[in-house]
Order: sequence, then structure tokens, then C-alpha cells
Amino acid sequence: MNIKSRTDEELGDFTYYLSQYDFQIKYAPGKDNLEADCLSRNPVLETNENKKEQLKIVNLIKLDDILTDQKNNEEEFSIKLIKNIHENLCHIGIKQMQKKIGTVYTAKNLTKNIIQFCKNCGICIKNKSRGNDKFGLMSHLGPARKPFEIVSIDTIGGFGGSNSEKKYLHLLVDHFTRYAFILTSKTQSANDFVKLINNIVDTDEIGILLTDQYPGINSKEFKRFLSEKSIQMVFTAINTPFSNGINERLNQTLVNKIRCKINEKKNKLAWTTIAQECVNRYNDTDHSVTGFAPRYLLYGTDVSILPHELKEGKKTEMDWICDREIAYKNTIKSHNYNKKLFDKNRKDMEFKVGDMVYVENGNKLNRKKLDELRIGPYKIIERISNSIYKINTGHKKSESNNFHITKLIPASTLDGVEPVELDFETNNLEKIACPGGGDVKNII
Repeated sequence: MNIKSRTDEELGDFTYYLSQYDFQIKYAPGKDNLEADCLSRNPVLETNENKKEQLKIVNLIKLDDILTDQKNNEEEFSIKLIKNIHENLCHIGIKQMQKKIGTVYTAKNLTKNIIQFCKNCGICIKNKSRGNDKFGLMSHLGPARKPFEIVSIDTIGGFGGSNSEKKYLHLLVDHFTRYAFILTSKTQSANDFVKLINNIVDTDEIGILLTDQYPGINSKEFKRFLSEKSIQMVFTAINTPFSNGINERLNQTLVNKIRCKINEKKNKLAWTTIAQECVNRYNDTDHSVTGFAPRYLLYGTDVSILPHELKEGKKTEMDWICDREIAYKNTIKSHNYNKKLFDKNRKDMEFKVGDMVYVENGNKLNRKKLDELRIGPYKIIERISNSIYKINTGHKKSESNNFHITKLIPASTLDGVEPVELDFETNNLEKIACPGGGDVKNII
């Protein structure tokens, strides 16, 4: 050993101390001897602290001392550390947490604990507009195999003007043919919806009526009317317009058509007259999903603009039946395509009675900027279907407690989750490293 090659006092003394022994130094690369490589970067103690004429340096600490130190300071690097940093830094995300903690502390299950805690933080779930998992896949009512097996009803407001006192357009759509019926009115009373449905039940039977929870529709008068006509009513869940997607999409289509005709300024007709004209034209136009005009699928009426003399021949009843079957297959194909897109970034989930969940707090129109995006947690008290659950939110009306699965998020345990326990076994210490040569207490 070349004693003269070291001039600094501490290492020089240590070199003299070791020179009394006969030994051979063997080099081991740091990657093959992580503990020694880590500990060798720790500073030695001051010389005046050497009371027993033996340098007490960290490099000589025993494995048992490390384990004892870790267990004695377990609270410091437990889940409480993650919780405190997460909350003190205003509920930062997973990547920011990893960067903040990982440069100082590290352990086998640290990353797993961070991810688990952040994803189950109740405050984050209720208040962050992004970052939460989306649950619930697209489901399907039906599909309808014949006209009026399933119909849906909706109301569009915001109309009116100098030529009419009527403000509402009530719309009923047949799910099989996509044929539309409308009624314009001053109100949204039960009598308005009864008149609209009577356009059909005078000649045909309705199986299921899908609708939102309007006061007029939810009235005893309207429910009694449906019972007399043997019509089953199915309410959509709260704040889920996509549950009545066929009607919602047609709402947009009709409003666009009416707006265009109104603003042509070629005439001064009332909006109600123009609305009926637009509905008639819609029923005569090939639908983008079925591939056929609603009027043709419902009545077999030829709506082609081709002159009569150029037509090869009138379609037979068998042709009409075959075209209905094609329309049905096209509907299934369209649903499967939309389902694939909708389900792409969503997780399949099945809640159970008794589970605690957060529910969406209304929508953007009736929610203040700083209101919680989700409220709860509440208990699931009934599973109504694959996608609808009854939640104990305290609403007096039973239908107001029905929520679509896409509006639910599993509730975490109180202020977090049970952490993944850190492993302090001796045989796992080889997987633990201390970056930057910090104090032993920084090894977790």
C-alpha cells in the first residue's frame, strides 16, 4: 500500500490503520456491489469524534444497523410521506410525485404506492377534470326489429317569434325506421305528449317509450295514459343524453334544417310551418345509418326523385321486406362501429349493491366553476340494468337516483388507500439503492 500517495488527514490516518494488516485489495465494479458503492459516497465523521481511536465511518455500518434504522423510521417513509407531499403540493399528479420523491427516496414498491395513492385520492377524484379512469362500455336498448317496437321522445325549446307564440317542438322517433313525428306547443304538459303519441297508437302499437325525465312525462296523468295503452316507459339516467342518442342526434338535424329555412328569408312563414316541412323532407331522405328513407321503411312509399318514366319497375312487397332486413343489419353495423370508438379508452366495470361511488355533479350548465365535479361517496342500492344503477343520493323522486355507469367512479377508502407494504427483508436490500449518497434514513 502506498501510504505517501494520500495526503488528506482522515484517509491518511485510515491508511496507516489498515497498514498493520496483511490483506489484498480486490476491485469490484459498483454495479456488482451496490451497497458498498452507495455507502462509499457517504462522508466520514470528524476526527475529534473518534473517542475510541477507531474511525466511526458510515462505510463500516452493518446490515442489521440499516434494517433497524429503517424500521425505527418507518413512519417517515410510509404512505404518510406520499400523502403529505401530494396534499402540500396541491394534489400533484403521478409523474410529478415520482419526480419529487424519487430523487430523494427509493424502494421496491415506492412507485406502486404513489400510483395507487394518486388514483384513489378522494379530493382528486371529485375535483379534477382529467386524469380519472373512465368506466362503463356502450350498451344498446334493443335493437328494434320492427316499427314502433321502440320509440323515443324528447323536447326542444327556444323557438318562438313574432309569427307564433309556440316555444317548444316535441319530437317522437321510431327506432327501427327512424321516422319522425312532431308536435309544436306553448307548453310541456302531459296533454302535449299524449297528443303526440296518439298520432301513432290510433293505428299502431308502441312497445317501449324511451324518454328523459320531463315533469309532464313524469306526471301521473301521462303515466296513466301509457298504462291504458300498455306502453312500457323507460327513463334515461340523469345527465346522459347519449342514452337517447337517436333522438338527440335528430334534434340537431332538425334544428339545423329549420334554422337554414328560416334564414333563407324567402318567406315570412311561422317557424311551426317550416318545422313541419323540414320533418317531411327528413322523412323522405335516405338515412345515413339505415341507408333508406324513413318514409319508405315505414310505409313502403317510393320517395325517389327519379322521374316515373325512368324507373325500371315498382318495388314489390318482398323487395320492401328485404330492404327492411338490410336496414336492420346496417343499424347493427353502425352500433358496433360506434361502440368500438366509445369503448376504446374506457374500462369495463360491474358495480355491486353496497359499493360506494362518486357521481357526476350535474352538468356544465348548472354547475359553478369551483363546484365539485363529482359528489359523494354514495351507496349503490340497486342494479337496474347492465348500465343503470340506483344510488342513494337522497332525491325524493326515485328516477332521479338512477345514474348511468359512465357517471360513476369507485370511491376510495378514507383519504387514500391501504398502501403496498414496503419490503424490509434482508434478501431484498440488494434491490434498493440510495441515489446521491444521502443519509441512511433516506433509504426506504
